[in-house]
Formats: sequence, C-alpha cells, structure tokens
Amino acid sequence: MFRLDYLSCVLTLLATVLVGRKMWIGLVVSGVNSLIVCVIGLQTSQFGFIPANLFCICIYACSIRSWIKERKKACAGERRETHSDSAAVHPWIHSNALQPVRNLIQIWTRRAVGSFGSSFSAAAAKAR
Repeated sequence: MFRLDYLSCVLTLLATVLVGRKMWIGLVVSGVNSLIVCVIGLQTSQFGFIPANLFCICIYACSIRSWIKERKKACAGERRETHSDSAAVHPWIHSNALQPVRNLIQIWTRRAVGSFGSSFSAAAAKAR
C-alpha cells in the first residue's frame, strides 16, 4: 500500500522550498498536500484535520489569485515603462529576470572592446 504520510512529508518540504523561493507553484503543491492530509484524516478517523486543511486550501487559492494579479500588474507596468524591451519579454516573465543575461552581455562587450584596463586579456595585449 502506498504511504500517504511519506508523500505528505515530501510535499511539505517541496512546498516550503518553493514558497521560500517566492514561486507561486509552491502554493499549488501546498494545496495538493492539504488534500492528502484530508484523505489521511478520513482514513484514520481524525476528522479535525479536514476543516483545518480545507481552510488552508482556500487561503492558498486566494494567495495564488492575488499573486498572479500582482504579477500581471507588474508586468503591464514594466511593459509601459520600457516599451522597446517589452516586445522581447513574455508577459509572464519580468524583465528583471533577464538582468543577469544583460549583465553578461555587457561584460563580454566591454572585454571585446577592451575597456577593462585591469583585465587579464588587456594585460596580455599590452605585453605583446
């Protein structure tokens, strides 16, 4: 027989990590975990778990709804501010998520131009 308590344990850990990383999918995992705890409560006749976890599921659903609304609003605001970048960015991806890529491009562009006076490649070019 499949052990729901172990599955619930794994889902609890996974949901905690995902929510800690500010990923809304962690709330979905938490909702699934709460459903599993309700099933465990039914199987073991511990009916006190059921209303508490149904309440948690409602809280998760409201949180997901508000989280998605805020993301859409923030994405729409960023698209208005930087219209040239918005064509390349999907509405669900913040342009801030692309900032590390932009930084790498700037670093490689500077190296190619040679504006890093103290870089190793610039020192090697001076030695020649």
